[in-house]
Amino acid sequence: MPKQTLAEDTILEKLNQQADIHGLLRVAIKLINDSVNQLILKVFRKDPHASKFVIPSLIGKNGPLNDTSVCLKLLYALGIITREDYEDIELLMAILDELEQDGKNYTYLDDEILGPISLLHDMIVPPNWNYPPNQDNGIVDTLKSSLYQNRHQQVIRSALIISITDLTLRIVNK
Repeated sequence: MPKQTLAEDTILEKLNQQADIHGLLRVAIKLINDSVNQLILKVFRKDPHASKFVIPSLIGKNGPLNDTSVCLKLLYALGIITREDYEDIELLMAILDELEQDGKNYTYLDDEILGPISLLHDMIVPPNWNYPPNQDNGIVDTLKSSLYQNRHQQVIRSALIISITDLTLRIVNK
């Protein structure tokens, strides 16, 4: 099995295991952080002296490249990642940071989630981005509306997972 397929399957599996947007973004950022760290190691020289003395001081616990945001800026400045990838990762980290500070349980249909994720460059926007408002015209319409909301939420979740997977794979494959 090709290495890329294995990586893609692993990423999709980890993202699909998450029940809510908060968990999904937390795992996504962890996967992206791991990918960025691997890419930083690829970028640096591989001679024994650099590997033993220079690189650990840069990426170690107190090193300047210990922060993912700093690593992203360096990778972007060196032309290793695109502006779109840089912006998407920063946006995902900002959304997660906001969710962790807010403490509310959001769904994929909340404006606080839909607005920011629609700005992702690879996000495939479903045709009916805004689902129709909930109608209380009887038990059939309420059930139909609930089913439609669940389906719409799954579509948005799937599109986000695909977008995050593609972003992570682009970093892994640099």
